[in-house]
Amino acid sequence: ADYAPSKGIKNRQAAIHSALRASSDDTNNPSTSTNSHSDDKDDVTSEKTNNSSKREMLKFAIPALGIYLTNPLLSNIDNAFVGRTVGAAGLAALSPATLCIDQVLYLFSFLSRAATALAARGYNNVNNKSEAEAKQRMKDAASPALSIAIFCGILLSGMYVTSTPFILKALNVDPLLHTSASSYIHWRGVASWAAMAQSVLLTVFMVTKDAKTPLKIIASAAVLNVLGDAAFCVWPLQTGCGGAAAATAIATLASTGMMVKALKNRDILPGLKLPNKKECRSLMEFTGPLLAITLTRMAGFMNMQRRATTLGMESLAGYQLCMNLLVFFILFGEPLSQLGQTKLPALIDSGDAEEAMATFRSLLALSTFAAAGVGFAAYLAASFGTGLFSSDLAVRAAAGAAAPALFLAVSQTVVGIAVDGCMMASKDFQFMLATGLASFALQAKLLTYCSSVGDILGTFAIRLGSYAVLSVGRALLGYGNLGRAIRGDGRNKEEPVAQTQ
Repeated sequence: ADYAPSKGIKNRQAAIHSALRASSDDTNNPSTSTNSHSDDKDDVTSEKTNNSSKREMLKFAIPALGIYLTNPLLSNIDNAFVGRTVGAAGLAALSPATLCIDQVLYLFSFLSRAATALAARGYNNVNNKSEAEAKQRMKDAASPALSIAIFCGILLSGMYVTSTPFILKALNVDPLLHTSASSYIHWRGVASWAAMAQSVLLTVFMVTKDAKTPLKIIASAAVLNVLGDAAFCVWPLQTGCGGAAAATAIATLASTGMMVKALKNRDILPGLKLPNKKECRSLMEFTGPLLAITLTRMAGFMNMQRRATTLGMESLAGYQLCMNLLVFFILFGEPLSQLGQTKLPALIDSGDAEEAMATFRSLLALSTFAAAGVGFAAYLAASFGTGLFSSDLAVRAAAGAAAPALFLAVSQTVVGIAVDGCMMASKDFQFMLATGLASFALQAKLLTYCSSVGDILGTFAIRLGSYAVLSVGRALLGYGNLGRAIRGDGRNKEEPVAQTQ
């Protein structure tokens, strides 16, 4: 439950070892009743520690949850403005447009994930002698990822300006939707570099266990976005999809500027520089495997989108509503994923089996409870809340019919995201890629039989659910870095690749 950056891990480990040695010496005392009483105290202390760990996790996770929910909430607000001012055609145009923007940005999420892992290890390095040294190590670790994110974002913005018509044609988008979709992509694309930089800057706040500052920043940007939606979509401009995108782009630029200022004031803003060979090797240790994993996951979303386009305009609009609800609700798992990525690496590296197991169990317990509640909320939203986004009865019917599948998809994914953070913390990339490819192939096959929005969401639930079950089982059986860490077993266990799939 302790996120202290300094000598924490080794100091706690030394304290544990001293306590164990003291306990071992006490066993020479012939009084068995004293030993029994001591065991009872240990059990009570362990239970209190686990409860304290969960409380500390929640103190971090609840503000962090607000950060992760804001962007998908704004996407749903965009949907509401567009659906009410443009209609089903506008919602249908947003489906491929958001795929082009959000899924491509998701493709580069490996940079923020790598930055999280590297910055957490730098900030929690056992050789840190002061808070200032911990901050400097963290800034040095995050700097290459931030520099590359901004560079790639600028290239991405140029691609959207020049290549949007070719992208929409490649996705087989109805020509009637091209104008609305293109305007959305162009406006959002202009701010791509800021969105990518923001994702890396956010990890610096998280590593320093500060979720409140970015929450305030994102909330301010959210208010700006809503005001922009009202001005650009309703009155006085009434510019439809392009107006909604412009409001989002302005809010993204504003929030990125506020994050830079806040980090600079705390002296934890990573610098921009050309990474050297050593930094590139450290970054590639994460970015290479994570890029392959992310590409596999992105391909799965694209397959879902392609299948949805074959169902007709009303069903496609209903699919867009469900996907926005899915993205909104599954992000309840992101704070738990961040906890795993920031807390577990130091425990795994130090071999602290007891604390690693306690943290892993706490994350599983919290994610399971969250999955049930969040999944039910998603079911209610799809069943009774679609009127907020569209007045078209056919669109609302398509989304409502998919509510049970949405419940399964959300609940499975919340657990899967939390487990995914633990797997990334342990750098178990080979297993993640193997299971990702296997589940991708399974989903691709199942999608060929889908004839409704609910069927498509059902394949997503199967994919994420199987990944979560296999990952947890692997760790509990003692395989992989995480499994060996929580069992206190340093032996290398190898199993055939076929078994991991």
